[in-house]
Amino acid sequence: MTVLETLATEQGEFTLGLARNEHADIMLSMLIETAEVMEQQGLKQWKPSIFSIELMQQYLAERKVFLLMAEHEAVGMFTLQAGDPAYWGERDDASFGYLHRLTVRPKYRGLNLGTKMLYFAESYLRGEGMTGFRLDCVSHLPSLNAFYTRQGFEFVAEQDMGGRFVNLYQKVFSA
Repeated sequence: MTVLETLATEQGEFTLGLARNEHADIMLSMLIETAEVMEQQGLKQWKPSIFSIELMQQYLAERKVFLLMAEHEAVGMFTLQAGDPAYWGERDDASFGYLHRLTVRPKYRGLNLGTKMLYFAESYLRGEGMTGFRLDCVSHLPSLNAFYTRQGFEFVAEQDMGGRFVNLYQKVFSA
């Protein structure tokens, strides 16, 4: 993995870089672990069964996948893609970068790593010449929605994904 950024915390340094095909198993285990913790906490967001090695390979083929590492351990990840018609429908705009699967392993939470990854993603998208930064968030988790608004994302709309409602958020970059 080529290191794109070093994130410093009081607990040490973390490196952020682009995932490659050989990281698919690491991505899968991290997302399943996060989904299992969500289920244990009674959060209806991700289910472990939605993740598979084939889905990780699809992510790697269709998106940019970023891994956050602490030495040789995967700590967090997120994906970025240009355009997201599945969630944004007629509002979709390929000049925006779209965030998915932002996660930090449970034992590394509380270090502001999610926030630091979002700041990196925003800077990365600006450097790529994107118009702005978008994401979706399940509407029934107020604390998660509040996290994104604290990061400067503005509410755009609620979207019905076939009975599962998500809030759409964005930041438009100034010229």
